[in-house]
Amino acid sequence: MTTDTAASPPGAPAHACVRLLAAALVSGVAAGLIGIAMAVLLEGFEWLFYGVGEGTLPQRVQAAASWRRIAAPAIGGLTAGALWWWERATGGVAGVEAAVGDVSGRTGRHMGLLRPFADGVLQVLTVGAGNSVGREGAPRLMAGAIAARVSSRLGLDPRTARTLVAAAAGAGLAAMYNAPLGGAAFAVEITMLAGMRRRGVWLAIPVSLLATVVSWLHSGGRPTFQVTMGAPNTATLVAVLPVAGLAALLGVGARSLWRQLKDHRLPDTWALPLGIGAAGLLTGVASLWLPVLPGNGRDALEAALTSPTTAAALACLLGVVVLKPLLTGLTLGAGATGGLLAPSFALGGSAGAAVAVAANLAGWQVSVPVLALVGAGAVLSITQRAPVFGTVFVWELARGPLWVLALMAVVSVCCWWLTSPLGVARHIRPRRGRGPASS
Repeated sequence: MTTDTAASPPGAPAHACVRLLAAALVSGVAAGLIGIAMAVLLEGFEWLFYGVGEGTLPQRVQAAASWRRIAAPAIGGLTAGALWWWERATGGVAGVEAAVGDVSGRTGRHMGLLRPFADGVLQVLTVGAGNSVGREGAPRLMAGAIAARVSSRLGLDPRTARTLVAAAAGAGLAAMYNAPLGGAAFAVEITMLAGMRRRGVWLAIPVSLLATVVSWLHSGGRPTFQVTMGAPNTATLVAVLPVAGLAALLGVGARSLWRQLKDHRLPDTWALPLGIGAAGLLTGVASLWLPVLPGNGRDALEAALTSPTTAAALACLLGVVVLKPLLTGLTLGAGATGGLLAPSFALGGSAGAAVAVAANLAGWQVSVPVLALVGAGAVLSITQRAPVFGTVFVWELARGPLWVLALMAVVSVCCWWLTSPLGVARHIRPRRGRGPASS
């Protein structure tokens, strides 16, 4: 029986360590290049669908003609849906989770490259057209496929190969958002299985760091969001309490909604392109009122972080809180492939900013970006069931002061614990004859 280890044990041949080092280097560099390629491809799709050459997605949406704002997500959804229909009818795609969970290592070797890369392009196309779904799945899938192929070619043992696939998937996320610690946390806390996390963290961190450094060729090393946050004040700390309560409710509600819609999604038939196209049409119509609704949610969080203190801004933030999770759920329920990270932090960030704007309108002096980050991290921690990832990843997006990181950590952990099965079990006694409620 072959021993399954996460790294070369003491006394192992030196060439095994060399092979692992080479695989990690190739995987990290590839993840960084994939992150750059997906960022450039996304901008290209936004230009193609909205006909505007420069600016953020909301700026392109606002500059486009009304008919184009409505049609772009619908056409993108129809196109991607038709191609996904064909893809799934001809064998589908072996994802990162399947590769990491396959003890034999066969899934990792059989992920291939063509299908993961084609699926990733379809995901970016969907987001670039304005459909409400996350784009982070594309670089994770592509980077994981590269790591699986490299691991197979270099003859890594199954468990090491599975660990590297998980680490590379997190590195793809890190490269896309310039968040190395968040990418490593995603790999360890979400993608890796329990038995591989202790040693896997020492592989995930350097691979994510390498991928992030490579991505600086495109991003210049700048954080995703550049906002100013001053010193803490009493009003902001007090306002954290309603933000935490609201984030807990929204996180649980969004997670439940998305899970139900994904579990009962449309079949992979002719209904697939029509369903995704219809969800895109609804998103396009809603964009006539809220230009930040199209896309994955990155721009919605940026709008929340820089929200002015006006009644109109408050109405827009509340509109995102209501419509973003609904449109995302409809898109996923229609059968689209995509992530939930950006929709989650957009939801939480908009909720936190709404509380801050309301408090400022009432005469308080609270920090809008701080409360937006707190809400974003808390909701992401709940929807992903990963408080370390939710906190670190969102904090890295803006790289605020350390006191903001500490505040986010406390709120995220408390919200995660209170909404987790363990926290619920301590407050709600299960009925006789029923198992504990699932999260």
